[in-house]
Amino acid sequence: MRSRILLLIAAALITCIIVTIAQATPIVGLLVGTILSQGTLSDETMIHVRVPLPPGNPGTDGDGDRDDEWRAKLSTSGPTDVIVQDVVYAPGGHTGWHSHPGMMLSSVVAGSIEWYDDRCGKHVYNVGDSLTETTATHYVRNVGTLNAHFMVTYVIAHGQPRRIDQPPPACAAALGLD
Repeated sequence: MRSRILLLIAAALITCIIVTIAQATPIVGLLVGTILSQGTLSDETMIHVRVPLPPGNPGTDGDGDRDDEWRAKLSTSGPTDVIVQDVVYAPGGHTGWHSHPGMMLSSVVAGSIEWYDDRCGKHVYNVGDSLTETTATHYVRNVGTLNAHFMVTYVIAHGQPRRIDQPPPACAAALGLD
């Protein structure tokens, strides 16, 4: 009896895994996905940076308060992997629906991309534009005639994958994003 229950549990787990894999969308047209560097911050990290902005900078008024400085903050709760990747997608290529178990910072080096959020809201990024991604499901595609080249930096918990494949949201089929 016990072996029958274990067999049923195993069959249910295998079915769930197969269904999850079947719902994920594939990566298409990835030409380069080279990891350029990878390192681990071994302890908690808490960095706060404030940099004074020069007079005449857009948004500054010279009175020395918060609008006269640039601020950034990074805080992690344990060992953290920092990974830099060079990514190139051919025309028509796309990432498939996915998320990240942390944060990702990216800059477009060549071409342009369309980036979709989990509600299929579209944002276009061109050469020189930068973007951030988090744990929310998203999709990126190259609809241009040139390769889309971007540099990516991941900041994720140590040992986690850089990406997690996700099933497409309900809105994706109507836009051909599945």
